[in-house]
Amino acid sequence: MTPDEPDSPEPPDPAGVASESARSRADLQAELRTTRHKEQKHRHRWRRRILYTLSFIVLIAALGAGGLYVYAVYRFDQIKKIHAKHLVAEAPPGKPFDLLLVGSDTRAFVSNATQIRAFGNEANAGGSRSDVTMVARFDPAAKTVTVLSIPRDLWVDIPGNGSIQGMNRINAAFNSGPDLLIQTIETDLGIPVNHYVAVDFPGFSGMVDALGGITMNFPTEVKDQFTGLDVTTTGCQTLNGTVALQLVRSRHLYYMNSNGYWEYDGQSDFSRIQRQDAFFRAVLAKLNQSITNPFTINSFIGAAVGNLTIDDTLSQGDLFHIAQVFRGLPSSHLITETLPTLGYTTDGGASVLKLAQPYAQNMIDAFNQIGVTPAPAITPVGAPRGKSVPTTTVPTEAHSLVGVNVLNASTVNGLAGTTATALTAQGFDVTEIGDASSPLGAGGPSEIHYGPSGHEAAVTLESVLGGPVTLVPDPTLSGQTVSLLVAGSQLTVTGSSSGGTAVVATTTTTVSTGPTTTTTTTIPAGVYANTQPEPWNPFPCTLGQSTQASPRTTTTVTGKK
Repeated sequence: MTPDEPDSPEPPDPAGVASESARSRADLQAELRTTRHKEQKHRHRWRRRILYTLSFIVLIAALGAGGLYVYAVYRFDQIKKIHAKHLVAEAPPGKPFDLLLVGSDTRAFVSNATQIRAFGNEANAGGSRSDVTMVARFDPAAKTVTVLSIPRDLWVDIPGNGSIQGMNRINAAFNSGPDLLIQTIETDLGIPVNHYVAVDFPGFSGMVDALGGITMNFPTEVKDQFTGLDVTTTGCQTLNGTVALQLVRSRHLYYMNSNGYWEYDGQSDFSRIQRQDAFFRAVLAKLNQSITNPFTINSFIGAAVGNLTIDDTLSQGDLFHIAQVFRGLPSSHLITETLPTLGYTTDGGASVLKLAQPYAQNMIDAFNQIGVTPAPAITPVGAPRGKSVPTTTVPTEAHSLVGVNVLNASTVNGLAGTTATALTAQGFDVTEIGDASSPLGAGGPSEIHYGPSGHEAAVTLESVLGGPVTLVPDPTLSGQTVSLLVAGSQLTVTGSSSGGTAVVATTTTTVSTGPTTTTTTTIPAGVYANTQPEPWNPFPCTLGQSTQASPRTTTTVTGKK
């Protein structure tokens, strides 16, 4: 090879090529093993992270559940318990049950001058009587609560052989303890009582303050020198616990009439029962608004437990179950009633009340049957004697499923507000209170407007109204929502006149082996049915929303309600 000739490549060494190939395969296998190992470690690391996370969540949940349990036990232990031997056996799960609710007027808690000024003391108001006596029937299936108010001056035969027995006012039975009151209600009225709850004065006030107050609309100024109530501002406003308590306790209320003069209520306990019903609805509305705020609920529970007394058969689990089933109870599912009574003067000259029969018994029988049997069907008149006949039922909806826009189509102020209150008491869901876009003719019929699928809802509403009413199709409405246009004061709700005396009529048709008979029973004007809302009494409201209530409604006592 000459220097000018290029170098020729040397032939590859076969042994070297084989060695390099072997190293390459070994390196590749090692690299693959390393990669697989890293992937496995990565997968294991994420698996461990997931397991750690799940374990942490389970731990937090367990701690939370344990904390809730400890909190529940702590609060439940703060509630005073009493034993009442006359309570009837607890209702089976899912079945209706009756709870006696008592607002105690004991002054045993009074310990300072401020409380003495607000509530009095043992020296001037000793003993313990029931300032509020109500039996609430809870129906879990329908998720309704029906409250039957018992006037405190009801003249009854108190059983037993203690210091308080024989004929006396029903609230006096509480002075010997709740068991005697329970026994009296069961014996004299025939209402079984499953459970008992009592609330003292500070409980009412504290629970309202814990909710940040309640909102109520005052059509006119009201005052009561005995409780200290003095509301000089009309319209929708927030009440604190002190004012709310003054309102629910007021039995000597004065209101400002349309002429600017103070006028006495004159309805005493009956008007107070209406204010108590409105109070409970206002508390329920505020409680539903606050249900997602744990701090407010904690304050509410804290204010309640220290001033509550329950029977010793009402367990912690029972309270949880009641709270769960009736959580978020709408106002339309709270139905309120008052036992029909008559004024009566005892041999000793005491002015009291006695049951108005058969109207009171009819109401008690219906109350005891809530959630037990369906409503009776209507049997055709003239059916063959002694034979079973098919029955027909007017197609209607449950009151709680019917939404009602109550609109004043008259020139009389306040009709929409009072009509709405009466419909709410009958279980309807009042969705709006206001003025109609155009008035109806004076003396003409009121109107119920309904949508394409709302005819049954309109018929349901019509069934509780008295006076001329016309059903009007309205394609702008939908579902079971209807609009009631009130033409004037001649419209009545369940026989309760918007302008005066309460008259409630019921019809019963009987088919038997004898002649078919139809009996119509009308509650006369002299009976206190308490179905007509007094126009001067406040009602629940929502701040910022317009409500149909005149701050200067003409309010004159024209008869017993």
